[in-house]
Amino acid sequence: MSEEKKYKAIYIDDDKILLTVMTAYAQHTKYVDLIGCYLNPIEGIQAIDELKPEILFLDVQMKEADAFATIAALEHNPIIIIVSSHWESEGDLIAAGASCFLSKPLKGPDQIDAAVEKALAFNASNNRSTKKTIKLDSNQEVLPELYREKATEEHFEQTESWADFIVKFDNKFPSFFENLKGDFDNLTPTQLRICAYAKIGIKLKNMSINMDQSLEAVESNIADIKIKLHIEPEDDLRDFLSIYN
Repeated sequence: MSEEKKYKAIYIDDDKILLTVMTAYAQHTKYVDLIGCYLNPIEGIQAIDELKPEILFLDVQMKEADAFATIAALEHNPIIIIVSSHWESEGDLIAAGASCFLSKPLKGPDQIDAAVEKALAFNASNNRSTKKTIKLDSNQEVLPELYREKATEEHFEQTESWADFIVKFDNKFPSFFENLKGDFDNLTPTQLRICAYAKIGIKLKNMSINMDQSLEAVESNIADIKIKLHIEPEDDLRDFLSIYN
């Protein structure tokens, strides 16, 4: 790399010792400015959306939410480096949005810098970029109703924080994001979130409130989701998603 830059980073891992090791090593890296470490992935998700780091170091298997659920829950879209010894899931995690693996146990600052270089190169070669807010053309007609509202399951609230929602959702549908992303790897994190809301019948207006997006932006995303899922505009999204649990 021709120019050294410190990238703001957060590390989520339910192993306290590894967080301590990463904190010590990060002080001697060329590229990492470690601004936070979190044992609980839910707290980590909230911190990422607030602090907007450029890099996320992420464990795979955690009690509250695994790496797949954590990636799907993110609003902000950092470069993701998986820190794990579970290489059997590497391909699935790359498809879900990760850029590279950093093997456990951590061996030193040079290993971390090498992972950052690899992740940056991977993102550049695959034209990955941070998520952009959808802006509708001023001449675009308002889209028709694309989502038929259904009753929401009792234990989900119509409006609640995404962090609270994802814990309940992942407990009830533990393979939803992994299986859906495995079949349709071009869905964005925002679209995966909409699919989760649609799965349990969250109303369109409450999707808009929860995601801080206009109704038109949510409808536009749903239209794009249906294209990516190869279903007709008039088909019910929730019916299609019923096969994913």
